[in-house]
Amino acid sequence: MTASLAFSILTYLLALGLGGFAVIHYARKRKPVLRSMGLTLNRWLPIDIAVGLAITFVAIGLVFVVELLLGVVAVQPGTLTWSSFASEVLVPLIQAAALEEFLFRVLLLSGVAILLSRLTHGRWIAVLLTAALFGAGHLGNDGATAVSAFGTGLGGVIYAVAFLATRSVWLPFGLHLGWNMAQGLFGFPISGNIVPGWFSTASTGPELLNGGAYGPEGGIPGMLARVLIIAMVFAYVKTRWPDGSIATLRFAPAPEKHGAVLQPTT
Repeated sequence: MTASLAFSILTYLLALGLGGFAVIHYARKRKPVLRSMGLTLNRWLPIDIAVGLAITFVAIGLVFVVELLLGVVAVQPGTLTWSSFASEVLVPLIQAAALEEFLFRVLLLSGVAILLSRLTHGRWIAVLLTAALFGAGHLGNDGATAVSAFGTGLGGVIYAVAFLATRSVWLPFGLHLGWNMAQGLFGFPISGNIVPGWFSTASTGPELLNGGAYGPEGGIPGMLARVLIIAMVFAYVKTRWPDGSIATLRFAPAPEKHGAVLQPTT
């Protein structure tokens, strides 16, 4: 067993344990367990996914243009076809994003956020801890380095912030799926993996600028794009909940207790 595989197994076991703790905690507090853990079904679901997709496609589009202008990637026509899109791009990326969001946000982050809830900045600490695990969990991927792990960890910050701010898994899922899909369609590696895209790119410059075989997360433009995404996420949630606090990461109201009358989110 490799070190990366052992780390992944331990992380998944930790996520399951903390997720189970969160389920018990919410059940004992007589709170709606599924909604408290972000598994909400409401009118914002398609909007959150669409916003996540739009934000990340804009960000990766900018990375593509910047790396072209810097001359650190060579671009050729891609191999994407309508027949390959669903089976080789859409379905695998949906599955990967759904699994990682369920493990790292719904289970792991929910549990860690509860444990640190008494601290003033406990939610931010939970974001950083789970993001670090998310980044380290990708060190076994092709082309991974300490730099790419940091860049991937920034992705963990994005998804964790979106999860806690909206109290829902759908915005982080849309962001996660959109980032991966946009990378693939623009011809970039997706954390070391290649899928058919509109373009095919090859590294022609320093890995610090293009991420090399790992993908944009391992390069400075990709990392700056992730910072931009965090800003856009805050702009979006501030639009929905103007009184929300970035300092405490509290925007969406807590789910109502059992038996309470639910009010629509505005």
